[in-house]
Parts: sequence; structure tokens; C-alpha cells
Amino acid sequence: MKARLLTAVLLCSLAVFAAALHAPGEMSVDSILALYGAMKHTAIGWDVTYQSAILAWLGGGLVAASLFVAINCCLTYGCFIALLSFRTRSKVPNWRYVLALIVAINPLFMFYVGIVWKDVLLASLAMASATLLLLATEKYGFKRHVLLAMAAIIAAFFIPLRQQAFLLAFPLIIASALMSTTAQTRAVLARTAIVVFAVGVCLGFAILFTALQRKTIASPNSRQVAQGLITVRDYDIAGMIADSPIVDSNSWAETTPEVVAEIRKFYSSERIDTIWHNPVIRGYLDGLGNADGWRIWVNGIKHNPTAYLTHRVDSLSYLLGVRSIVGCVPAYWGVYGLPDQMAALNINESMDERAKFVGRMATRLYPTPIFRNWFYALILLLVTLALFRWKAEHKGTVTLVAVGGWLYMASYFPTTIACDFRYLYPAAGLASILAIFMLTSVSSSELKAGERDST
Repeated sequence: MKARLLTAVLLCSLAVFAAALHAPGEMSVDSILALYGAMKHTAIGWDVTYQSAILAWLGGGLVAASLFVAINCCLTYGCFIALLSFRTRSKVPNWRYVLALIVAINPLFMFYVGIVWKDVLLASLAMASATLLLLATEKYGFKRHVLLAMAAIIAAFFIPLRQQAFLLAFPLIIASALMSTTAQTRAVLARTAIVVFAVGVCLGFAILFTALQRKTIASPNSRQVAQGLITVRDYDIAGMIADSPIVDSNSWAETTPEVVAEIRKFYSSERIDTIWHNPVIRGYLDGLGNADGWRIWVNGIKHNPTAYLTHRVDSLSYLLGVRSIVGCVPAYWGVYGLPDQMAALNINESMDERAKFVGRMATRLYPTPIFRNWFYALILLLVTLALFRWKAEHKGTVTLVAVGGWLYMASYFPTTIACDFRYLYPAAGLASILAIFMLTSVSSSELKAGERDST
């Protein structure tokens, strides 16, 4: 009991320290763009506008940024405290509890809770939803249903944050719906009806949250998702040209030798930026149009599927951190944005001593697995393998949480356009939550063995 109390105090202290260290938040160009959209109540560019709406609901400006950081700190470390200190389960071996604590005090979370990025909020909300769901496996009656309802509503809330967020949300919502059925509800048709109804209600909440966003932030571009897919398509076309044999004319691309030469010279598997600001390449890609662009994309895959797979595997390997992270953004510190937007927000560009301290601490960890997504994929894999042998009443619920992590991670194989760590940060958070839960849980076989030993 004393160890659990000390754990809660330690994690609570880390949350307070992180909030104080980062306030009002580490802000990049994307962060300032979202804050500017919140101030103008208009979407800036074609990116998802839900973060701008949330920042507007929080009051906008530096107040919103500070609250954004505070929410992430509370949710992230609150999840760890709930799993490590406020569960009524049989005692687990000390080494497992210590290992779970090590996962919780991972410096990754200390650095990321202070960054004003939608991926960070998505991770915090997904971790909260998963934690409530996992805690519900140990409750009964009214308490369980309250936890399940909260988990499902939070999952519905974060669906509009990013295009792939539904891959995290749906397994959590389905697990909540399945657990809400009583033990007497054994008929497949009845259980299916309950799940369909629950999923429908959650989708209704997601639609409601999206409607509130549109009421808060006017969007001049209704084709945000389509534009995102077009960007991925253009990166694929460039990648297939770059990874094709030098003797290949790439006639399928319907472009000039000059464009092909520029793409071969400037293309990088790390990120799209190296070609995105090249006027020759950008002129070609922008001129493709919608129908012709997708036709050329399909023709490129048909012409040389190996080039497409090479491009995609290389891009994913950089995102996972298997290769060098020099051209990636493992973490972020300081405040930087477009000058006109920062002036309008009355926010000054900043790289003060506080930010420099955060930067020094972060860069020292770059050679370690802390900022490598493969490390968290490995944790998720170990959890998944453990689930095959784990025997518990709600094994299916835990499995669905893991499925959400795998689906989200897998979605970046065909879509990644940059190797920045933040894109898979939600999967890292979910993997950590699952690891802590599994390490501090007792399976049915362990309970039986404990009962035998006590007799």
C-alpha cells in the first residue's frame, strides 16, 4: 500500500514538473497555425481543423496552449497513476511492478506532454480511453458501465483529430460495447445488436463533436481528407520515379526528363519536404489534377510494384527509427511560427534557457530507443505475444486495445510522408498503457496457483 502511495506521489510530481517546465507549451509552426486558426475562427490551409476548435474552446492564445499542456499532463500521468496505484488486484511480483513503473516514468512522456501538437492530445485521449476500459475489467455493475461509457465517449471525441484516429477509436468503442453486455446476453444476435447500437451512439457523438468544430472553425476547404490523400499520392509518384532503375524512362509518369532528374536528385525516403519546395517538381505534381493524378499513380504501381514497395518500406523504416533520425524531428522545444501569425497572436519567437534545457536533455536521449518508434512497436509485440498465453475473463477487451495500436501503426505504411516521431506517438502511448496493465495484472492461472499456495 505504501509503495502504491509513493508511486502516485512520484507520478503526480512528474506531471506538475512537466506542466511547469513546458508552460505555456513548446510550439512549432503547426502549433502556431492551429492557434491562429482558433483566433480567426477559420481553418488555415487544408489540415484537420479540430485542434484549432479545441484551442478555441480552451480560450485561445497562450491560455489555450497552457491548458492544452495541463490536460496532456493530467491525462497521461493520471492514466499511469490509475493503473499503478488505484487497482484492487492480487499482489504481483515486485519485479513486475518495478518494470511497470519504469515504463510509466519513460522520459518520452515528460518531453511530449508539453508540445502543442494534435498527435500529443490524440495520444493522451487514447491512453485515457484505454485506461478507463482496462479499469472497467475489474469493476462490476454501475461502476463498470460508467467507466465504459466514459471510455467510449472519449474515443468518439478524438475521432476527428486525425484521419487515422478512427482506427484507434473503433476497437475501443467495440470493446466497450461488448463489455457492456451482461453475462446473460449470450445470444449472438442480441450481443451484435447491442454492439451495433453502442457503436452507432458513439458515431453520433463523433458527428456532434465534428458539428461543434464546424460551428467554431469555418472551413473554406471541405476536402481536407482528399487533399491529404493527394499529398500521399504525389509522394508515392516521386518515390516510384526515384526508386526505379536508372535506365527506366518512367513514361508512365507522363513528365519530362528534367522533372525525372530533379526527383532522382532531391527525393528522400525521410520526408516529402525535400521535393515539396522544389519549383520544378512541385509544378509537375500540382499540374497532375485529380483524375489524371490517380491514374498515373495506379499506372506507376502496375509498371513497377517493386519501386512502390521499396519507397514505402524505406519511408516506414525511417518513421520507425530503424535508420538515422538526423532528418527527422524526434522532439520539439521552443516557440516558432510564421511571423505574421505570431504577431497577430501576440506571441514572441522564443528559444530561452528553459527551452534550451529541454533541448539539451532531449538530444542526449537521441541515441537511445526513447525516440525510436520501433521500440514501442516491440513493446506492443511483446504484449501481443503475452496475450496468446494470458488467461483472463476479459482477454478479448485487452486484445482489442492492442488491435487499435496495431491498426494505427499499420496505417502509416501506405500513408507516411515524413519520419517525425510524433506520428506514431499515440501508438507508443497505447503500447505503454497495455504493458503497464499486463505487468500489474494477474491471470487466471496465476490466481489459481496463488490459491493453491495459500492452502
